[in-house]
Amino acid sequence: MKQSKPKKRKNGLAKEFFADGSLSNTGKFVKGKKVGLWKFYLRNGNLRASGRFLAGKCNGEFRWFRQDGLLWQIGNFKQGKKNGPWKIFDRKGKLLKSYVFKENKKIKR
Repeated sequence: MKQSKPKKRKNGLAKEFFADGSLSNTGKFVKGKKVGLWKFYLRNGNLRASGRFLAGKCNGEFRWFRQDGLLWQIGNFKQGKKNGPWKIFDRKGKLLKSYVFKENKKIKR
């Protein structure tokens, strides 16, 4: 019987690319899981989102940006679940909506 090789887990700094060769994201893997600060990009090169991971799950503040680079949302995670304040901004930077989440459930508007 043929034995399969153990799957090699990603470790170290990572850069991933879209099919056209433009940068998709950057970050770090430890034992195959995302850790630390990760940045995600749009095909036009602008930042799409950034935030931290802990053991492969979103953890802490994340920021999302529009295609033109303007801030769109700020949200918080704890162990991969929305947790804490969540804010959505208009194109002029004015706060449109504000929420508070606890374990992915909206508890306050």
